Amino acid sequence: MPVNYQQVQQQVREQVKLAPARQKQQRERLDRAHELLARHADDLTYLQDKVAHAASHDKGLRCAVPLTESLNQTHIAATPGAYPVLLAADGSQVNPNRHDAVEFGLVNVGVIRMQPAQATTPREITSSELFLYQLPEDDTGPLTEELVALMRDYKERKELASLAAAEAGTVLTLTDGPLELFREPKGDPRFDRLFEEYLDVMESLASMNTITAGYVDKPGSDLVVRLLELALYPDEALQKAGKDRPLGGLRDIDLFRDSLNPGERTAIFAIQSPSAEKFKQRLEGQMALHFFYLNVGRAEKPGLVRVELPAWVSRQADLVELLQATLLQQCRQMGTHPYPYALHRAHEVALVSFQEKQSLQVMIEAELRRAGAETGEKSYKQSHKDLEGRKRYGA
Repeated sequence: MPVNYQQVQQQVREQVKLAPARQKQQRERLDRAHELLARHADDLTYLQDKVAHAASHDKGLRCAVPLTESLNQTHIAATPGAYPVLLAADGSQVNPNRHDAVEFGLVNVGVIRMQPAQATTPREITSSELFLYQLPEDDTGPLTEELVALMRDYKERKELASLAAAEAGTVLTLTDGPLELFREPKGDPRFDRLFEEYLDVMESLASMNTITAGYVDKPGSDLVVRLLELALYPDEALQKAGKDRPLGGLRDIDLFRDSLNPGERTAIFAIQSPSAEKFKQRLEGQMALHFFYLNVGRAEKPGLVRVELPAWVSRQADLVELLQATLLQQCRQMGTHPYPYALHRAHEVALVSFQEKQSLQVMIEAELRRAGAETGEKSYKQSHKDLEGRKRYGA
């Protein structure tokens, strides 16, 4: 049935009545956050101690940690003499579906290799891996969407590390989304194995001194905001932090939007979280996860993104400069909707269409029959859905 627009319209009218009061509250909270940012801009040790103390009370604490730069410091990157080789990867997957005749998963990784600002044709590389029922070397349970998504993240970085090893000179590897992994199927030992393999790939990138970054478009995170909230509590009341949200609803991009000119980045911060702690334990802290915000927009329309990078990159000023300059060069190519051109191309290469998914299903069923194995039947529900003219399988 179609949406009942008459019902929804009335609900919209009722709910938007709350908008003026909410906007007023957010403006007041933003003013308070700006005041805290200015007051504690150089209190780095004080804030680091606050985070450590709060984390001792709350093992799930997630916030930013200041490093060596003032909280309100900004940086503009100069145009480099030469850009690094850029390897950008994006992944797509087919998730197992119990309504299909045969359940399977697929990870398809697309990589674009290019030399920014040079008149060379970008090269496309595609890598596909099929999973029938469960992951290779495992027989501990059915294949799940969470595991397929985790494998996609792992395969993206593994493909980048393999390609980077064949390059001479400075290489920048870029992926869409954070470097931190949030997917953690509870009680599934396969996650631990994949996570360790993911960290091993990151170590290989570190051994090559590769500029490694994750690009988060339109970020909704409030890591720095949560850091500022800690400053509102005395040490004996820090256990309330994260539960009470005096600055709740504010995002970091709200905090920095008016202070970052086009092309500028914020200070670099570390990430405090249980997942990030696992990265920090490798290579004597060289794999700790850091981030900054970057304005890739224009004066009349700021566009703030979050860039995650490992400590081995953030501790080398020249590599950070190259990363910042390359991202700006890539975003300029996309006009009024700035986004790294190479990542856009990688997404196009990686995308699995609905027709491709159907072709894979037919191929698998044919091979099973050829091998003398039985195949199931598509559910009646799925048969009817497939008649509705679906064009693509998802990203």
